[in-house]
Amino acid sequence: MKAPTQYDVYFLINNDIHILDMAGPCQAFHEANELTHQFHLHYVGFSDEVKSHQGLSLSNLEEPPEKLPKNAIVLVCASKFKADIFSDPESLRSIEWLQSAPVDDTLILGICTGTFLLGKAGLLKHRQCTTHHSLTSELSGRFPDAEVIADRIYTKTGNVYTTAGVTAGIDLCLRIIEVLANSKCSVDIARELVVHRRRMANDPQLSHHLSYRNHVSPLIHSVQDYICSHYQDKLSTADLSDTFRVSQRHLQRLFKEYTSVTLKEYITQLRLEEAKSLLESCKTIEQAAYLSGFSQPSSLRAAWKKYYGSLPGSSKAQIQSHDLELS
Repeated sequence: MKAPTQYDVYFLINNDIHILDMAGPCQAFHEANELTHQFHLHYVGFSDEVKSHQGLSLSNLEEPPEKLPKNAIVLVCASKFKADIFSDPESLRSIEWLQSAPVDDTLILGICTGTFLLGKAGLLKHRQCTTHHSLTSELSGRFPDAEVIADRIYTKTGNVYTTAGVTAGIDLCLRIIEVLANSKCSVDIARELVVHRRRMANDPQLSHHLSYRNHVSPLIHSVQDYICSHYQDKLSTADLSDTFRVSQRHLQRLFKEYTSVTLKEYITQLRLEEAKSLLESCKTIEQAAYLSGFSQPSSLRAAWKKYYGSLPGSSKAQIQSHDLELS
């Protein structure tokens, strides 16, 4: 059996860092390494000690390697936004490092205002990007050759990712862990961190358990949260409309408007995602159907055929071809 790929994860830390923008992704990758032993974490910067915006000091930082190894992931952590953000000598060295150290397969993640550092390094040109919702206009003004997307949890163009930051950094890292390690690892980490697995990006190939969340409707997010917690139950539009005290017609209209799929399609695709994971865990089709909320195995088979073009277990490669690739 081929040994799993090993990844070096570098957290690039600069002055006035926001703790949660580093700590969330750090915890996600740390948990992933505990489960898979594939992710090796490094905390790097061009100052031995950095004071966070919250007052906590981080010390004993390593100096970044001159050249990154293969299979490296760089997380450019966020600092408190100000007019001259990332203009201090250490940040300028970080910019130069981002211009010279990555190799062809390096994944680069700009967390929240870390996107501004990517922009200064010239890594946003002709790429989609985002940052905290309060700063997207500022980002667009400073980097007019970038395609700034507002109200987006994260973006991906090539090997460069950007996120809205804060807890959105966790969402992105869960997705990357899912693809580089496996979906069960990502699920287990989300459960351990007690977070909703809501990795919301504008990509139809995202996990159906987590996609269609790239909108700003509190009601529809609440409905989706409820469905994610009750997918094993018999869910009907009538029950959901009663729970959220809106008419069935209004709920269906809003759900389609904000997600571009119907309630029925969303529930079915979410259940299929769960069934796929269960089958990969060696459950029978009958067990997978029951545990993922299908009324009977034939319902699972019919949905599987419709969305995947095969029958459960008949062509794993076909199903895998629907997964999002990071390369």
